[in-house]
Parts: sequence; C-alpha cells; structure tokens
Amino acid sequence: MRIFLYLFAILLVSCSTTSVEYRTATTSLRNDRDYNKAEEYALKALEVDPNDALPAYFLSMEVYGSSSSPKKDYKKAAMYFAKALEIDALDGENQKLESSKIVPTSDGGQKELKTIKAAIEYYSYNLWAESFNEGISLISSGKNEKAVELFLVAVDFMPMEPKSYNALATLYYESGDYVNALKMADKALSIDSSFSTLWSIKGSIANEQNDQILAEEMFRKAYDIALKNKESAENLSGHMSRLFDILFKNDKKSEALLLSERLIESDPENIDLYRNAGAVYQNILNDSFLAASDGLMNMNTLNEMELENLKIQFEDCINMAQKARENFLMCSELELDEMESEIYYDESKKLKTRIKEIKRIIKNINKKLDESE
Repeated sequence: MRIFLYLFAILLVSCSTTSVEYRTATTSLRNDRDYNKAEEYALKALEVDPNDALPAYFLSMEVYGSSSSPKKDYKKAAMYFAKALEIDALDGENQKLESSKIVPTSDGGQKELKTIKAAIEYYSYNLWAESFNEGISLISSGKNEKAVELFLVAVDFMPMEPKSYNALATLYYESGDYVNALKMADKALSIDSSFSTLWSIKGSIANEQNDQILAEEMFRKAYDIALKNKESAENLSGHMSRLFDILFKNDKKSEALLLSERLIESDPENIDLYRNAGAVYQNILNDSFLAASDGLMNMNTLNEMELENLKIQFEDCINMAQKARENFLMCSELELDEMESEIYYDESKKLKTRIKEIKRIIKNINKKLDESE
C-alpha cells in the first residue's frame, strides 16, 4: 500500500510540471482539433505559470506555425519562439520537451531533440524557409509591401540568414527607401560578402547621391565578386554595364573599353556577351550624343576651344557607335536563327548610317573652326 501511495505521489508530481491550462490546450488541439480553445488555454497557461516555456513553444509550433492550422501566423510563431527562449533562459537550464523527438538531419542522418531550445533551433529553419518562400511568391504577385513584412518575420526566425536581408535590401531600394536598403545590405554583407547584387545596390545609391568615387568602388566590388562567383553572362553583363558607365562618368574611358574586351575574351563565342556589350556601347552612344547635341544647338555662340571640345565629344560618339556595330555584327555572325541574325545585322546597318551622320556633324564643326581662324 505504501509503495502504491509513493508511486501515486510521483505521478502527481510528474503531472504537476505542466499546468491544467496547458494540458487543456494540448488536449483541445490534438484530440478535438479546436484551435480557438487551444490558443485560449495556452495563453492562460502562460499567465498561470510564467516560468514554463512549453505553452509558448506549443503556440509557436502547433497553433501559429503548423501548416494545417487555421490560425497560422508567422509573426506570432516567431514572437512565441522568442518568448519560449526567454522563459527557458530564466533558470539557466534547458527545459525539456514533453517528449523527445527523432528528426532527420541535412546530412541524411538523424538526431534526437530533447529540449525546447534544441527544438526551436531545429524548426526555426523550416519556418524561415516557409515565410521566405511565401515572401518571394508575394513579390511575383506584385505585393511587395506584404513581402517586406514576411521577410522581416523571416529575419526573426533566422537572424543570421543573409538571404532575408538581401531580399529586404532589394525591395527597399526599389521603393526608394535608401536608408533601409543600405542598412539591410550592410547586414547581409556582414554575414556573407559574396552577394554581388548588394554591392551593386550600394553603388547605385552612391551614384544617385552623386558620390561617383564610392559608386565606382561599389560597382567594381560587385563586378569582381560576380566574376569570382562565376555568375551567368546576363549577371556579368549587368555588372559590367554599371561599372562601364561609372568609369566613363569618372573619365576612365580606356579602362571601360578594356573591361568590355576582357569579358568577351574570356568567352569569345558567347552571343549574350556581344549583344549586351553592343547594347552598353549603344546606350553610352545615345547619352553622349544627347549631351553633345546641346552644344551643337548653340554652335554659333561657341569659341574655338569650345568647338574643339564639341568635336571631341562627337568623335567619342563615333568610337561608341563603331564598338556597338562591331558587337552587333558578331551577334549576327554567331546567331544560328536567321531571323534573329538579320535583326542584329539591321542594327549594325543603322549604326553605320549613324556614324556617317556624326561624321557630317564633325565636318560642319571643322568648317566652323576654319571660319574662326
């Protein structure tokens, strides 16, 4: 009889490690699938026993974090994960789960989860991945503001995962919030400096704020990292284009031209590189021609030095047009599709015509120079 009473006492002590409210919450959900009652009593359990981390963990995993829960809420799941860890740290000991659980590991093995802390560390990645991927889907639907909210929650799940900060930096930059864009970019790069797009964002912001020296440094960093990462031709050409433009703006034209040639030399049969290089030269040609045209309209008021400078501007335009034409001719030669090849060839013919027009402009400037002597 004494043995029975002793065992019964042990059982009572064992049961008393969790509150009645907590047991009501788990029974309501696991047996009756009543999520409202489960949530209500789990919250009451937190009030009744603020030193028990299990109710907060239960709320995160089964009420707000479960894919089958009608009350699924990533923000609340992250909040109660944090609450569970806060409570767990109060006594300096790792509180145990109701029962241990065997889970798969990334290397194909298995491990046993015994404590709340270990379980949160393990399941945080799953909830991070879910919230992050849902954020990406929202971007595809054009719901960028809601995507930002989810990425911020993703940060709560995995504070050292740079992909969340990368996504946030990009969205903030696209919305014109440069302060937060830089903040998130710096956070991501402090964890992993190999995100070439983030260096590019920092360069673009510097460029828009008229800090061309910093912009060049950032674009150069982005391009070098993209090369090191062996990124796609499309990505490389994008970085090349931005670096190319800033080098020209900083009057480093020779280096800019060498940059384009070096990229093509590394992959001489890649039609994408020729096409993108041609487009870059063409864009610079258009910008340079537009800038030079302002002086052309006032040619009669220009002195000899100003006319010489104007002539140099148009000579640079010819150089850009010839480079663009050479690249489009290479595209035409390498392209296997006849219709596409013809499009590139037509573009090269347009550039040839444009070169002739610019030469006529230079001829008129020379005539004006002769008259001024």
